[in-house]
Amino acid sequence: MIKFFRKIRQNLLSEGKTGKYFKYAIGEVVLVVIGILIALQINNWNENRKNNSWEKKFLTDLKNELEKNKEQLQNIDLIQTNKGDDLTETITLVKNADPLNKSKIDSLFAMTQVSNPTFFPTTGVYDSGLAAGKIENVKNDALKYAIMNLYNHYYKRLVYNGEILDEVVGKVDWEELKFYDNFSKTIKGWNLVIDPDFLAQLDYQLFRNSIYTRLTKQNLAQIENVIDSISKELNQ
Repeated sequence: MIKFFRKIRQNLLSEGKTGKYFKYAIGEVVLVVIGILIALQINNWNENRKNNSWEKKFLTDLKNELEKNKEQLQNIDLIQTNKGDDLTETITLVKNADPLNKSKIDSLFAMTQVSNPTFFPTTGVYDSGLAAGKIENVKNDALKYAIMNLYNHYYKRLVYNGEILDEVVGKVDWEELKFYDNFSKTIKGWNLVIDPDFLAQLDYQLFRNSIYTRLTKQNLAQIENVIDSISKELNQ
């Protein structure tokens, strides 16, 4: 094709038709420019198609990931909320200092020692998108920033406070050597029930528990908002 155009230009020059030569040359340049623009347009179309395909798969996979995190966090929130209620009632009974409530205090405190689940979210889908540098392909800016805020702020703050709560409960567990008989599931004596150190530990554990459950509920609300936004985006 290039040889064909070159031959035409040479013929025009040899015939002395310089005017026609320049017109033809300009036309040839215009055709080349148009060809380049068409090629760029096709390339952009292909890139947009790939990005749209990636975005749809990413959002679909992310929604599934968030659904699993939501289910995990709902179970943790239920357990920790109940644990907070047990701690509150235990503290009330300890402060009341009635020896007749010893068995009830034993039972409630035993419930607080059963388990201490904390949240460690699954983040594989988000991490892979971030590592590939493709998070920017999410066209809806409000949704993109909500996703990033959830994973980088809400999740991290909850995990951090979960680690603190683990340490607090771990200390109470360690103090079982002094206060609590893990075999009989009872506090070792009434004098230990009314020990100020025991009450101080209960107060601090409840304080950390209340912070943690507040954060679990905040995270659940954010997860639900992002899931709802993703669903709307995928349905458009």
